[in-house]
Amino acid sequence: MLDRSERRAQANLLALVAALVALTTVSTVAVVVADGALADATREPVERQRANAVADRVLAADGALAERENALNATRLGSLDAAALRDLDAVPEDADVRVRVDGETVASTGDVAGGTTVSRIALVVDREARTVTPGLDGRDRVTLPRRTPWIAIDLTPAAGEVTTVRANDRVVLHDPDGLASGRYRVDVSRRVTPVLAFAGDDLDTGAVEVTYAPADSRKVVVEVTVDVE
Repeated sequence: MLDRSERRAQANLLALVAALVALTTVSTVAVVVADGALADATREPVERQRANAVADRVLAADGALAERENALNATRLGSLDAAALRDLDAVPEDADVRVRVDGETVASTGDVAGGTTVSRIALVVDREARTVTPGLDGRDRVTLPRRTPWIAIDLTPAAGEVTTVRANDRVVLHDPDGLASGRYRVDVSRRVTPVLAFAGDDLDTGAVEVTYAPADSRKVVVEVTVDVE
C-alpha cells in the first residue's frame, strides 16, 4: 500500500496532468478564436472595398443602368440579372454579390449568406412615352412638360405643309419647300420646359403628332453586398 506521501505525490501528479490538459484545450480554443477573428478582420475590408467598387459601377454615369449621374433607368434596372451584374466588370469571381433597392433584391450572383454591405442614395427614373396631337388651327405652338430629353415629331403633309420647327426659339427642322412626311427626333434639355413652334402652309390639327418621354423619379437606397467565399 502507498503511504500518505506517495498518495499525495500521485494526487499532485494527476492534478498537474489535468491542468496541462485544460491549459492545452484553452490554448487551442483561443488560437481558433483568434484565427477566426483575424480572418473576419481581414475579410471585411476586402469585402467593403469590393462592395464599393460594385456600387460605383452600378451608379456610374456611363454605366449600363444609368439614366444620368447617380440616377438609374427603371427599365434597365428591372432587367438586371446575375449575368448583367457580372458584366459590370467590378464583380469579383471569388465572391457572391447582391444588389437591393429599397430592401428588395433586384439581382444576385449567388447565395449571399453574410458579407459586407454598402449603401448609396440614388434616383430611379421611369420614362413612359406619351403622344399628343396639337391643335394647330389658329395657333402655332405647343408646350410640353419638363424632364424630357427628346421629342419625336411625326409630320403628315396631308393636314398642312410644315416648313420650320423651332424648339424654344431654336430652329431644329427647316425646309423652305416643306418638310417630308415621317418622324424626326429632336434632342432638348430636360431642365427647360420645351416649347415647340411650327410654321408652314395651311396647318391644321393632324399635321403634327408629338411624342415625348417625361421622367418620373423617386429616391431610393441602393445596397450592394459582397460575400467573399
